Amino acid sequence: MRKLVDAFLSPADRDTLVAAVAAAEKRTSAEIVPMVVGASDDYPKADLACSVAVGLTAGLLLCLAFGTRNLWLFLLFFGIFALVAFEVAKRAPAVRRLFVSRERALLETKQAAQAAFFTHGLTETKARNAVLIYVSVFERLVFLQPDVGLAGKLDTQALDAATAALTAGIAQGRQAAALADCIDTLADRLAPHFPPAADNPDEIKNLILI
Repeated sequence: MRKLVDAFLSPADRDTLVAAVAAAEKRTSAEIVPMVVGASDDYPKADLACSVAVGLTAGLLLCLAFGTRNLWLFLLFFGIFALVAFEVAKRAPAVRRLFVSRERALLETKQAAQAAFFTHGLTETKARNAVLIYVSVFERLVFLQPDVGLAGKLDTQALDAATAALTAGIAQGRQAAALADCIDTLADRLAPHFPPAADNPDEIKNLILI
């Protein structure tokens, strides 16, 4: 799934985001961390669902076309097309996405964002004032995960608005610009509560790509 990330952000886009985070950190001591992943789960059941659906459909249609009820011929058609569909789903995210429900994608992406927040040390800032901007390319979903020190500073309405703006920007093909705008918006929100300090070390990476 790393190929999805490479297609999502060019090297120039990545430089833009690193610069956006660096500029934000000059305005606030809060840590704003964009993270882009290819997918939040492997979705193996989606590959299997694609395989079965295509195999059954192809088997039935071909048997009807040949005017036969031969079970062995049906199983042959089913096996061939099911195998092909399985391999296609594994290699083509657009096909696999058809067999992943919106509810499943939301659940997996939210859980992956929360796990990444801890895995990448965003809970380890001194003031517990980090916020993760998590983008999962395959699911086309965005989650913003703030640390406990931001309670009352970033309310649900502000997080929802930032998430909606970022999601819309990505849908328009403006992913780098939308991410930079999101970083800038969060910095504006956090600067009054966490102004830049004289000693303001960069505690976390400015951009995480997986």
